[in-house]
Amino acid sequence: MILTRFSKGILTLLLTISMYALQAQTNDHILQVPETLSEKQLSSWKKSLPKDGWFILRFKKDADRLFNYSNKDYEMSLWLNCTEKGKPGFLIEYSDSYGDGNYGGIDYISSNAKNGNRIQFLLDGKNFGDPFAKGDDKLTVFKAALKKAHKLTLSVYGNEFNPRSGKDEEKLNRSIEFKLAHGELLDRPVNCGK
Repeated sequence: MILTRFSKGILTLLLTISMYALQAQTNDHILQVPETLSEKQLSSWKKSLPKDGWFILRFKKDADRLFNYSNKDYEMSLWLNCTEKGKPGFLIEYSDSYGDGNYGGIDYISSNAKNGNRIQFLLDGKNFGDPFAKGDDKLTVFKAALKKAHKLTLSVYGNEFNPRSGKDEEKLNRSIEFKLAHGELLDRPVNCGK
């Protein structure tokens, strides 16, 4: 009987410690954005942001935003659960590392501006098309799969003239991959939009 109580006590203690450890790991990926930084300090701070998957930046005036910087050339912002009115979406921007370094912060593609391109989301190789254009049912399935996936690939297709056929034909422009650690952050409400 004493041994049983002791075992239950140890089990309770271990569960409590593991819950705190899990909470600490999640909180490591929720970061407050400093209010006043010089451009040089901001650039240095930005380089220290997580590169293993999702993280949340807390802005004093703009609420929370969900990001993924695991691709060295592109940065992804994703909003699935809006804090206020708005609809789910995404934004891909060039990172400060893209090309000659002068593209940092420039929008590449978003759920609101596809610039005539067709996009395709793949989670661990499974094609979900463009879940942001297909409606709530497709988006719900995509959200559930996104939480469990390890890799997101965003393929962007554009039309290009084919001199052999004399017609515009769809062609893959690029595929961009992101790591998907910390999927538990996808359930948190964030500011929707850019």
